[in-house]
Parts: sequence; C-alpha cells; structure tokens
Amino acid sequence: PAGVICEIMNDDGSMSRMDDLVRFARQHDLKIGTIRDLISYRREHDHMIERRGQKTFTSRWGGAWTAIAFYNRATGEETMALVKGAIDPSKPTLVRMHMLSIFPDVFGETGERDALVRRAMEIIGEEGSGVLVLLNRPSADYVTRAMQGSGGGAKSDDPDETPIQRDYGGGAQILAELGIREMMLLTNTHHALAALEGYGLSIVGERPID
Repeated sequence: PAGVICEIMNDDGSMSRMDDLVRFARQHDLKIGTIRDLISYRREHDHMIERRGQKTFTSRWGGAWTAIAFYNRATGEETMALVKGAIDPSKPTLVRMHMLSIFPDVFGETGERDALVRRAMEIIGEEGSGVLVLLNRPSADYVTRAMQGSGGGAKSDDPDETPIQRDYGGGAQILAELGIREMMLLTNTHHALAALEGYGLSIVGERPID
C-alpha cells in the first residue's frame, strides 16, 4: 500500500474541494484520507502525550489550581496545563490556549498581551472550572528572542494567533487527555480551526478576555 499527500486542481485551475475530490476518487478508484482521519488514527495507535508531574497551589488569580506537566513524545517538549475545578465531559469547558511570553506574562510588560494570563485565570476562577494550557517552545536563544519581541519563539502580529494556529495540535491532545469534549474558548480573536474532531474536540463558542 502507498499514500500520497498532494493538492488536486480542477480542470478550470481552481483547487479541488471535498465534493470534487470524492468524485475524482470514485472515477479513479482511489481512497481518500482526511487530516481528521490521520489524527484519529494516530490518537488510537500512537499515544504521544504523557503526564509527568502534578502540583496543587493557590493563586491570587482564581484561587485553587492543579498544575499538570505533560510530555510530548514527538517533540520532546513539556507543556503545563492549569486545571481549575472538576472537568465535566458532558458540558462545555472554559479553555484558554496561551503561548508563554516572558515579558508580558512574567514581568507585566504593557501592550497587547498585557495581563492575558492573569485575566484568563481570574475568569476561569469566577466560572469555577476550566483549563489554561501554557504552550512553550524553549530554545537556546529563548531570552534573546524574548527581548527582540518574538516571545521566545513565537512571531505573530496577532497576540492570539500563534498558540492556536501553530501549536494547537499538542494542546488539543492535552485537552483530550483531560477529558474535555466541548470548549468555550477564552480569546480576543476569532479562530477557525480544522480537524479538531480528530481529537474528539469541538468549539461551541468564544468568550473575550476583557
């Protein structure tokens, strides 16, 4: 068996959509696999996320939390999830996916990202339950990149774009591991995410961080 990842064009030069691809596959006796199918297969056969540590603490921002360290076997990176209260898979969970940036998040630098972590924790605390996933991509030049305004590895004109568009896959695996099914995203920017169903997740709404 063999597989090919490619872009297929229609006769008029436009990019083929799913309906076009289904007709093409039937015409040439081919099978189609979507990104969602690939994610579902890997979730079933390759368990990439494992818990490595856990700590409970009380914060001025939202009260009692449980911090859980997750290790990604594919990337060799650790990610922290802050969990507030009990996760009920039958109900939407308030979720913030956040790319750590040392100056605004640690030192309180003013700007677009000012107080996003604090406000997210306060909002989740008021709600009584929810999850804050702190995405991080450490590198040898992390401090220098942070000083240059790239957040230690994240370059984006939109302060919310990087964690969602580039790293949501790892975060999505963590959310699935925590038993989350439906999410209410804490974000100041609208996001259209593909293939979340492959992780068993869906976004039911968005809530601004004010």
